[in-house]
Amino acid sequence: MTLQVRLVVFLISVAWLLFVLRMVKNRKIWERYAILWVGLGFAVCLMPIIVGKTDAVLTALGVVHPPSFYFLIGLLGVLLIILQCTVEITTLVRQSRDAVQDLAILRERVRHLEAELARLGSPPAARGER
Repeated sequence: MTLQVRLVVFLISVAWLLFVLRMVKNRKIWERYAILWVGLGFAVCLMPIIVGKTDAVLTALGVVHPPSFYFLIGLLGVLLIILQCTVEITTLVRQSRDAVQDLAILRERVRHLEAELARLGSPPAARGER
């Protein structure tokens, strides 16, 4: 990797870090997710510095083209993030469904109690009316 490419990668990763920190400050993303993104930004910042050493290790392990391996690692990381988002969405959908069901049950109970009050002929003040 040439010095110019390393510099561009480093500058992009610093811009990424600043962008993530700004989003956390403006409460656009939760802190627990920001840790992941900031960690990723630092990893990308370090990549231009350690790429020579990692290329040597990957070559020793039998990887013919180290950039392809980096791409594979990045793709697996994206798949893990998508999996995490799927888990979050599933949890939120279940919670939403349970809340709607609870609300429907409560509404039915209120209707039943109002009908019972009307049947008993209670005065309007006792029913909360003015």
